[in-house]
Amino acid sequence: MELIVKIRPLILTTTLALASAGAVQADIIDYNNDPSRFIDATGAETLTGALPDFGSASQGTSITLGDATLTADKDIFVGSYYTSERNSIAISGPENLDIAINVGESTSFGFWFMEPIESTARLDGCNVASGCIDSTFEIGFYLGGTFMGSTTFNGVNDDWRFYGITPGYVFDEIRFTETIGSAENEFFGEMYVAKVPEPGTLALLGIGLVGAGFARRRKKAE
Repeated sequence: MELIVKIRPLILTTTLALASAGAVQADIIDYNNDPSRFIDATGAETLTGALPDFGSASQGTSITLGDATLTADKDIFVGSYYTSERNSIAISGPENLDIAINVGESTSFGFWFMEPIESTARLDGCNVASGCIDSTFEIGFYLGGTFMGSTTFNGVNDDWRFYGITPGYVFDEIRFTETIGSAENEFFGEMYVAKVPEPGTLALLGIGLVGAGFARRRKKAE
């Protein structure tokens, strides 16, 4: 009974620590073309899975890919129709994209992204004859519909890059809002999240920490 009493506060404290830092302005890390560094640092796994290729067919304004449900203001296209280097997610309007995480609370988010700034061709370009705009986004994080915090994002121009962010609180939804830009294309690629450990995992962690404390006290007593 004494052991259970000691573990429960640890679980509660861990959960509160992950969920209470909504005011933190987290930095986005540019991992270039190496998502393995983000995965190693956070324990993240793919959220969308490898993106399929639906060609030129619109998927409407909402689509589920892997464990993510993507919703946009305009039609969503998934595949190689707009990009040649990798399958991507393109939106036929401002890149306002809502990403619902269907595997529960998460602590880190990683994503591929490409910002065309020179080309105006359909393939790999911004698809606007008047020229590309260097877009800026607000990335908002939500938990159960409650706003937790946000950060500003501007991708590297004309290059696919992988970015990761650990905002310091848990979330189950991410919203990209294009605050500077228009209907020119930017492209999203495969996405990743690090999930909050299951209660059983936290309990095992608590047992380990309590056991380590007992061992230290016993050693001192000897």
